[in-house]
Amino acid sequence: MNFDNFIDRRIADNGLYKLVLEMSADEYYEDYEELNEDYAMNILDSYLQYRGDDGRLSDVKIEYDDEYDIVRIRANIHYLDNDHTSFRM
Repeated sequence: MNFDNFIDRRIADNGLYKLVLEMSADEYYEDYEELNEDYAMNILDSYLQYRGDDGRLSDVKIEYDDEYDIVRIRANIHYLDNDHTSFRM
């Protein structure tokens, strides 16, 4: 996946960031056959590592928007009291 093609939006609320990551459905389905929260977590882990971001993820959700033909991943990112996340491989 080309992470440079993703749209990343974040909203901060007392140290908790709500992340919305969007990508074209074509790009998503090049690597994955179905929408799956485990796949979404894998994408987010890789994306955060690519950006050098050490936030901790929680509450990951994935959805397809047929109006715009995009895949949207939503998650919370925690930074407070974070001792640098170890990235999963």
